[in-house]
Amino acid sequence: MKLERNVNSHKIVFEAKDIGKDLLIAIFGGDEHHIGGVAIAYPTESHYRTATTVSLSSMAFPGHKDYVVANTAAEKIAKALETPTVVAVGIHIDNAPWETIEAVIKAVDELVDEFIAQYGKPE
Repeated sequence: MKLERNVNSHKIVFEAKDIGKDLLIAIFGGDEHHIGGVAIAYPTESHYRTATTVSLSSMAFPGHKDYVVANTAAEKIAKALETPTVVAVGIHIDNAPWETIEAVIKAVDELVDEFIAQYGKPE
């Protein structure tokens, strides 16, 4: 599944692929596509109560903050769909002011919500 949003003339792309029972998500865009951060999230039984929680691990390339967006997306998707999820994020916009960064984060949140709503439904 491929979804897109425009933020101040910059395209943000969300691509999802089923890998067996797992999900592989790529979120990228802006002036330079890359991979800046990666998050792995998976549902797991809590050791302290009868509930399912989401465990999360992440990594980032030096100097990149994309892992913050990856963490949020991976945790939300894994929890909502109850499936192991890997999210790789690389969004770069040259000299982006804080308002643009906030707009990008909002756009990614909307893409994640749209994906969760549409996942598994016939196209």
